[in-house]
Amino acid sequence: MKKTRQKKKLKWISSNTSLYKLTQRVSKTFKNFQINMSANTKMPTFMKAMANVAAENKVSSKVIKAKMAAKAKRAKEVSKERALELSEEKKNAKELTKLQKIADKEAAKQAKAEAKEAAKQAKVEAKEAAKLEKAKAAAEAKEAKAAEKLLAKEAKAAEKQQAKEAKAAEKALVKQAKIDAKEAAKEEAKEAKEMEKQQAKEAKATEKQKVKEAKAAEKLAAKEAKAAEKLKAKEAKKAEKLAAKEAKKEIAKTEKVEAKKAAKLDRQDLIQEIVEKLGGEEITQVAVEA
Repeated sequence: MKKTRQKKKLKWISSNTSLYKLTQRVSKTFKNFQINMSANTKMPTFMKAMANVAAENKVSSKVIKAKMAAKAKRAKEVSKERALELSEEKKNAKELTKLQKIADKEAAKQAKAEAKEAAKQAKVEAKEAAKLEKAKAAAEAKEAKAAEKLLAKEAKAAEKQQAKEAKAAEKALVKQAKIDAKEAAKEEAKEAKEMEKQQAKEAKATEKQKVKEAKAAEKLAAKEAKAAEKLKAKEAKKAEKLAAKEAKKEIAKTEKVEAKKAAKLDRQDLIQEIVEKLGGEEITQVAVEA
Protein backbone atom coordinates (compact mmCIF):
# COMPACT_ATOMS: atom_id res chain seq x y z
CA MET A 1 0.00 0.00 0.00
CA LYS A 2 2.85 2.41 0.89
CA LYS A 3 4.56 1.79 -2.43
CA THR A 4 1.40 2.49 -4.45
CA ARG A 5 0.84 5.77 -2.53
CA GLN A 6 4.41 6.85 -3.22
CA LYS A 7 4.02 6.12 -6.93
CA LYS A 8 0.77 8.15 -7.11
CA LYS A 9 2.41 11.15 -5.34
CA LEU A 10 5.39 11.05 -7.69
CA LYS A 11 3.07 10.98 -10.72
CA TRP A 12 1.12 13.98 -9.35
CA ILE A 13 4.30 15.98 -8.84
CA SER A 14 5.59 15.15 -12.32
CA SER A 15 2.20 16.05 -13.86
CA ASN A 16 2.18 19.42 -12.07
CA THR A 17 5.71 20.21 -13.17
CA SER A 18 4.84 19.41 -16.77
CA LEU A 19 1.76 21.64 -16.50
CA TYR A 20 3.93 24.42 -15.08
CA LYS A 21 6.36 24.08 -17.98
CA LEU A 22 3.46 24.18 -20.46
CA THR A 23 2.03 27.37 -18.91
CA GLN A 24 5.44 29.00 -18.91
CA ARG A 25 5.90 28.22 -22.60
CA VAL A 26 2.42 29.51 -23.47
CA SER A 27 2.99 32.77 -21.56
CA LYS A 28 6.34 33.33 -23.28
CA THR A 29 4.87 32.71 -26.72
CA PHE A 30 1.98 35.04 -25.87
CA LYS A 31 4.36 37.83 -24.80
CA ASN A 32 6.46 37.38 -27.95
CA PHE A 33 3.30 37.41 -30.03
CA GLN A 34 2.13 40.63 -28.35
CA ILE A 35 5.47 42.30 -29.02
CA ASN A 36 5.61 41.19 -32.64
CA MET A 37 1.99 42.12 -33.35
CA SER A 38 1.48 45.54 -34.98
CA ALA A 39 -1.11 48.08 -33.91
CA ASN A 40 -3.44 47.36 -36.82
CA THR A 41 -3.65 43.53 -36.29
CA LYS A 42 -5.97 41.80 -33.79
CA MET A 43 -5.15 38.81 -31.51
CA PRO A 44 -6.87 35.54 -32.51
CA THR A 45 -9.50 34.16 -30.15
CA PHE A 46 -7.71 30.82 -29.58
CA MET A 47 -4.56 32.68 -28.51
CA LYS A 48 -6.63 34.69 -25.99
CA ALA A 49 -8.15 31.45 -24.66
CA MET A 50 -4.72 29.86 -24.32
CA ALA A 51 -3.44 32.95 -22.51
CA ASN A 52 -6.34 32.80 -20.04
CA VAL A 53 -5.72 29.07 -19.43
CA ALA A 54 -2.02 29.76 -18.86
CA ALA A 55 -2.84 32.57 -16.42
CA GLU A 56 -5.29 30.41 -14.46
CA ASN A 57 -2.94 27.43 -14.23
CA LYS A 58 0.21 29.38 -13.57
CA VAL A 59 2.22 27.92 -10.66
CA SER A 60 4.76 29.89 -8.71
CA SER A 61 8.40 28.87 -8.39
CA LYS A 62 8.01 28.62 -4.58
CA VAL A 63 5.32 25.98 -4.94
CA ILE A 64 7.46 24.04 -7.41
CA LYS A 65 10.49 24.14 -5.09
CA ALA A 66 8.38 22.99 -2.16
CA LYS A 67 7.03 20.12 -4.21
CA MET A 68 10.52 19.11 -5.34
CA ALA A 69 11.78 19.19 -1.73
CA ALA A 70 8.84 17.03 -0.64
CA LYS A 71 9.59 14.68 -3.52
CA ALA A 72 13.28 14.35 -2.45
CA LYS A 73 12.27 13.81 1.18
CA ARG A 74 9.81 11.14 0.13
CA ALA A 75 12.48 9.45 -2.00
CA LYS A 76 14.78 9.29 1.07
CA GLU A 77 12.00 7.82 3.14
CA VAL A 78 11.28 5.24 0.42
CA SER A 79 14.96 4.26 0.27
CA LYS A 80 15.03 3.89 4.08
CA GLU A 81 11.92 1.73 3.98
CA ARG A 82 13.44 -0.38 1.22
CA ALA A 83 16.65 -0.86 3.27
CA LEU A 84 14.57 -1.94 6.28
CA GLU A 85 12.64 -4.38 4.11
CA LEU A 86 15.90 -5.83 2.75
CA SER A 87 17.29 -6.29 6.27
CA GLU A 88 14.06 -8.04 7.29
CA GLU A 89 14.32 -10.28 4.25
CA LYS A 90 17.92 -11.17 5.13
CA LYS A 91 16.90 -12.03 8.69
CA ASN A 92 14.07 -14.18 7.41
CA ALA A 93 16.43 -15.93 4.99
CA LYS A 94 18.86 -16.71 7.84
CA GLU A 95 16.03 -18.11 9.92
CA LEU A 96 14.88 -20.22 7.01
CA THR A 97 18.40 -21.60 6.45
CA LYS A 98 18.63 -22.52 10.15
CA LEU A 99 15.26 -24.24 10.01
CA GLN A 100 16.27 -26.05 6.81
CA LYS A 101 19.46 -27.33 8.44
CA ILE A 102 17.50 -28.60 11.44
CA ALA A 103 15.01 -30.29 9.09
CA ASP A 104 17.86 -31.89 7.12
CA LYS A 105 19.39 -33.28 10.34
CA GLU A 106 16.05 -34.70 11.40
CA ALA A 107 15.56 -36.24 7.95
CA ALA A 108 19.04 -37.81 8.09
CA LYS A 109 18.30 -39.30 11.53
CA GLN A 110 14.99 -40.64 10.24
CA ALA A 111 16.70 -42.13 7.17
CA LYS A 112 19.32 -43.87 9.36
CA ALA A 113 16.62 -45.32 11.58
CA GLU A 114 14.65 -46.53 8.57
CA ALA A 115 17.83 -48.05 7.07
CA LYS A 116 18.53 -49.97 10.31
CA GLU A 117 14.96 -51.22 10.42
CA ALA A 118 15.14 -52.24 6.76
CA ALA A 119 18.42 -54.10 7.40
CA LYS A 120 16.86 -55.99 10.29
CA GLN A 121 13.84 -56.88 8.19
CA ALA A 122 16.10 -58.00 5.32
CA LYS A 123 18.06 -60.32 7.66
CA VAL A 124 14.83 -61.86 8.95
CA GLU A 125 13.53 -62.33 5.41
CA ALA A 126 16.90 -63.85 4.32
CA LYS A 127 16.72 -66.39 7.16
CA GLU A 128 13.17 -67.33 6.20
CA ALA A 129 14.15 -67.64 2.54
CA ALA A 130 17.13 -69.87 3.45
CA LYS A 131 14.83 -72.16 5.46
CA LEU A 132 12.40 -72.38 2.57
CA GLU A 133 15.24 -73.11 0.11
CA LYS A 134 16.52 -75.94 2.32
CA ALA A 135 13.04 -77.43 2.56
CA LYS A 136 12.61 -77.17 -1.22
CA ALA A 137 16.02 -78.75 -1.84
CA ALA A 138 15.19 -81.69 0.45
CA ALA A 139 11.83 -82.24 -1.25
CA GLU A 140 13.43 -82.01 -4.70
CA ALA A 141 16.14 -84.50 -3.70
CA LYS A 142 13.47 -87.01 -2.57
CA GLU A 143 11.53 -86.52 -5.78
CA ALA A 144 14.72 -86.95 -7.83
CA LYS A 145 15.56 -90.27 -6.13
CA ALA A 146 12.03 -91.57 -6.72
CA ALA A 147 12.22 -90.45 -10.35
CA GLU A 148 15.60 -92.18 -10.80
CA LYS A 149 14.20 -95.48 -9.43
CA LEU A 150 11.19 -95.21 -11.69
CA LEU A 151 13.37 -94.44 -14.73
CA ALA A 152 15.63 -97.43 -13.96
CA LYS A 153 12.60 -99.75 -13.84
CA GLU A 154 11.22 -98.33 -17.05
CA ALA A 155 14.64 -98.63 -18.74
CA LYS A 156 14.91 -102.36 -17.82
CA ALA A 157 11.40 -103.04 -19.11
CA ALA A 158 12.18 -101.11 -22.30
CA GLU A 159 15.38 -103.10 -22.84
CA LYS A 160 13.50 -106.40 -22.50
CA GLN A 161 10.83 -105.22 -24.90
CA GLN A 162 13.48 -104.00 -27.39
CA ALA A 163 15.26 -107.40 -27.23
CA LYS A 164 11.99 -109.20 -27.99
CA GLU A 165 11.19 -106.84 -30.82
CA ALA A 166 14.72 -107.20 -32.23
CA LYS A 167 14.44 -111.00 -32.34
CA ALA A 168 11.04 -110.82 -34.01
CA ALA A 169 12.38 -108.28 -36.48
CA GLU A 170 15.37 -110.53 -37.32
CA LYS A 171 13.04 -113.47 -38.01
CA ALA A 172 10.79 -111.31 -40.15
CA LEU A 173 13.82 -109.98 -42.03
CA VAL A 174 15.10 -113.50 -42.77
CA LYS A 175 11.70 -114.55 -44.10
CA GLN A 176 11.42 -111.39 -46.18
CA ALA A 177 14.97 -111.86 -47.51
CA LYS A 178 14.09 -115.37 -48.74
CA ILE A 179 10.91 -114.11 -50.38
CA ASP A 180 12.82 -111.21 -51.92
CA ALA A 181 15.51 -113.57 -53.26
CA LYS A 182 12.88 -115.75 -54.98
CA GLU A 183 11.14 -112.71 -56.43
CA ALA A 184 14.48 -111.30 -57.58
CA ALA A 185 15.38 -114.57 -59.33
CA LYS A 186 12.04 -114.53 -61.13
CA GLU A 187 12.45 -110.92 -62.13
CA GLU A 188 16.00 -111.55 -63.38
CA ALA A 189 14.79 -114.44 -65.58
CA LYS A 190 12.04 -112.26 -67.00
CA GLU A 191 14.42 -109.39 -67.59
CA ALA A 192 16.91 -111.74 -69.34
CA LYS A 193 14.22 -112.95 -71.73
CA GLU A 194 13.06 -109.41 -72.39
CA MET A 195 16.66 -108.33 -73.01
CA GLU A 196 17.17 -111.15 -75.55
CA LYS A 197 13.99 -110.16 -77.39
CA GLN A 198 14.98 -106.49 -77.34
CA GLN A 199 18.50 -107.26 -78.60
CA ALA A 200 17.08 -109.35 -81.51
CA LYS A 201 14.77 -106.46 -82.45
CA GLU A 202 17.60 -103.98 -82.26
CA ALA A 203 19.85 -106.22 -84.43
CA LYS A 204 17.17 -106.39 -87.14
CA ALA A 205 16.65 -102.67 -86.96
CA THR A 206 20.39 -102.00 -87.26
CA GLU A 207 20.66 -104.26 -90.31
CA LYS A 208 17.79 -102.42 -91.99
CA GLN A 209 19.38 -99.12 -91.11
CA LYS A 210 22.74 -100.21 -92.56
CA VAL A 211 21.07 -101.22 -95.85
CA LYS A 212 19.29 -97.85 -96.03
CA GLU A 213 22.51 -95.99 -95.24
CA ALA A 214 24.42 -97.96 -97.94
CA LYS A 215 21.80 -97.13 -100.58
CA ALA A 216 21.81 -93.49 -99.52
CA ALA A 217 25.64 -93.45 -99.68
CA GLU A 218 25.59 -94.89 -103.24
CA LYS A 219 23.08 -92.24 -104.35
CA LEU A 220 25.13 -89.51 -102.76
CA ALA A 221 28.34 -90.78 -104.39
CA ALA A 222 26.62 -90.80 -107.80
CA LYS A 223 25.39 -87.24 -107.27
CA GLU A 224 28.84 -86.09 -106.17
CA ALA A 225 30.47 -87.76 -109.21
CA LYS A 226 28.05 -85.98 -111.58
CA ALA A 227 28.66 -82.70 -109.82
CA ALA A 228 32.45 -83.22 -110.06
CA GLU A 229 32.21 -83.96 -113.81
CA LYS A 230 30.14 -80.79 -114.31
CA LEU A 231 32.64 -78.80 -112.32
CA LYS A 232 35.56 -80.19 -114.35
CA ALA A 233 33.79 -79.31 -117.58
CA LYS A 234 33.16 -75.76 -116.33
CA GLU A 235 36.79 -75.41 -115.25
CA ALA A 236 38.01 -76.72 -118.62
CA LYS A 237 35.83 -74.17 -120.45
CA LYS A 238 37.16 -71.41 -118.20
CA ALA A 239 40.75 -72.55 -118.85
CA GLU A 240 40.14 -72.58 -122.62
CA LYS A 241 38.68 -69.08 -122.47
CA LEU A 242 41.65 -67.87 -120.41
CA ALA A 243 44.11 -69.49 -122.85
CA ALA A 244 42.35 -67.83 -125.78
CA LYS A 245 42.50 -64.46 -123.99
CA GLU A 246 46.18 -64.92 -123.19
CA ALA A 247 46.89 -65.95 -126.80
CA LYS A 248 45.09 -62.86 -128.07
CA LYS A 249 47.11 -60.70 -125.66
CA GLU A 250 50.38 -62.29 -126.80
CA ILE A 251 49.44 -61.84 -130.48
CA ALA A 252 48.56 -58.19 -129.82
CA LYS A 253 51.89 -57.67 -128.05
CA THR A 254 53.87 -59.28 -130.85
CA GLU A 255 51.95 -57.24 -133.43
CA LYS A 256 52.80 -54.04 -131.54
CA VAL A 257 56.47 -55.04 -131.32
CA GLU A 258 56.59 -55.92 -135.01
CA ALA A 259 54.90 -52.62 -135.88
CA LYS A 260 57.47 -50.74 -133.79
CA LYS A 261 60.29 -52.63 -135.51
CA ALA A 262 58.82 -51.94 -138.93
CA ALA A 263 58.44 -48.27 -138.04
CA LYS A 264 62.11 -48.16 -136.99
CA LEU A 265 63.21 -49.86 -140.22
CA ASP A 266 61.10 -47.49 -142.29
CA ARG A 267 62.68 -44.58 -140.44
CA GLN A 268 66.20 -45.89 -141.07
CA ASP A 269 65.37 -46.42 -144.74
CA LEU A 270 64.17 -42.85 -144.99
CA ILE A 271 67.30 -41.58 -143.26
CA GLN A 272 69.44 -43.67 -145.59
CA GLU A 273 67.67 -42.27 -148.59
CA ILE A 274 68.16 -38.73 -147.33
CA VAL A 275 71.81 -39.40 -146.67
CA GLU A 276 72.29 -40.86 -150.17
CA LYS A 277 70.60 -37.88 -151.67
CA LEU A 278 72.80 -35.50 -149.77
CA GLY A 279 75.84 -37.58 -150.64
CA GLY A 280 77.69 -37.13 -147.40
CA GLU A 281 79.29 -40.13 -145.71
CA GLU A 282 79.71 -38.40 -142.33
CA ILE A 283 76.09 -37.38 -142.21
CA THR A 284 75.00 -40.99 -142.90
CA GLN A 285 77.22 -42.28 -140.07
CA VAL A 286 75.81 -39.72 -137.65
CA ALA A 287 72.23 -40.53 -138.66
CA VAL A 288 72.82 -44.26 -138.35
CA GLU A 289 74.32 -43.88 -134.87
CA ALA A 290 71.41 -41.73 -133.82
